[in-house]
Amino acid sequence: MSSYKLKNFNLRGRGEIIRLIFAVSGKQYSDDRIDFEQWWAQKNRAPLGQLPYLKIGSVELPQSMAIARFVARETGLSGKDSLEQTQVDAVVETIMEPVNYFYSFVFSIEDPDEKDEAFRDFLEKQGKNGAKNVEKLIEIYGSNGYSVGDSLTWADLAIFDTVYSLLIKHPKFSQSFPVLNRVYENVKANPSVANCVKNRP
Repeated sequence: MSSYKLKNFNLRGRGEIIRLIFAVSGKQYSDDRIDFEQWWAQKNRAPLGQLPYLKIGSVELPQSMAIARFVARETGLSGKDSLEQTQVDAVVETIMEPVNYFYSFVFSIEDPDEKDEAFRDFLEKQGKNGAKNVEKLIEIYGSNGYSVGDSLTWADLAIFDTVYSLLIKHPKFSQSFPVLNRVYENVKANPSVANCVKNRP
């Protein structure tokens, strides 16, 4: 499979983990960013009428986590064997629990005051509980600043992307979670990640 085209909105969102996997692996792909105005004319051509989706030759693959898992396997970032790959999946699923809650119950709120209140409540409950659970898995599965094993996997990139988003709104969030923060800082120092963050729109 030689051609990869990621179609996603011109923002980070659910597609950013896929971009990070491509960036770290060095595998070439086309980052087709779509503005909201353009999207409505293209929506009916998407496999499920939603973004992101990945075009692989003539095949179109929807669902951000399925895409991320596929690209991680293709690029050697899914884990060294089937057990490690399952541990990686467990870490990612644990991260996605609060992320999915945020998108379902906080992201779509339009009133600014109501949204701020909902975010504070989310951070105090789902955010902190999620961070504690991820730390438990890191302590069981990981070492040397990695969440699983002793080398970079897409679970580390998922941690980085999620913590990055939280730090925008709550700059001191990771201070309460040193195990999580170590993985975050380790990924942040990766030259490919740093370059991706520096140059993204």
